[in-house]
Amino acid sequence: MAYTNIEEFSSMHLDVLREIGNIGSGHAATALASLLNTFVDIEVPVISLISYAKVADYLGGKDTKALGMTVALEGDIRGCMLEVVHLDFAKKLINTFYPKDIVDLDKIDDMDISVVREMSNITTAAYVNSIAAMTQMFINIQPPDSYCDNVSALVSIPAEKLSRSYDEPVLYIDEKLHIGDTEINSGLILVLDSESIQILFKKLGMPYL
Repeated sequence: MAYTNIEEFSSMHLDVLREIGNIGSGHAATALASLLNTFVDIEVPVISLISYAKVADYLGGKDTKALGMTVALEGDIRGCMLEVVHLDFAKKLINTFYPKDIVDLDKIDDMDISVVREMSNITTAAYVNSIAAMTQMFINIQPPDSYCDNVSALVSIPAEKLSRSYDEPVLYIDEKLHIGDTEINSGLILVLDSESIQILFKKLGMPYL
């Protein structure tokens, strides 16, 4: 039986997903601090199961321009992680490496994108590795693909890759990062195909619904 709506998930399922998020955020903070050579702290992320149709609202609004980094998951489960990076986050990341006045995401170049892509590679890998460690599954991730578009278009990318309908649930990870003396919010979603959702919970000892 496939998980097709949020009501099918119990509080126990969500608690397990929150634990994965907590472990992943700790690993991500350590790796980002090394990359940026500055203090990085990620507060305990807010983990929610939300309808795909509502994802854009959680990620800044459907018409908001942002960068999207997608990472494909392959191996024992199949899915995609999307990290949405807004202008203030991109500016902070890029200016950690070199000074640049960025007023519009359309004006960033390939070097700027590579900085954001490397950050996304670290954060998404941290969450995927926490899933792999807790489940003893093999999960491989592909290098991030980058996009610059409105949030509505960005969130449609995983749905198209995995043929997911917009009434199905996805895992939303709301991060609050402290980079140096700056506080920044970042949003990620984890989208798995229906079979992979069942595999994940079985490996975590959760009952089928």
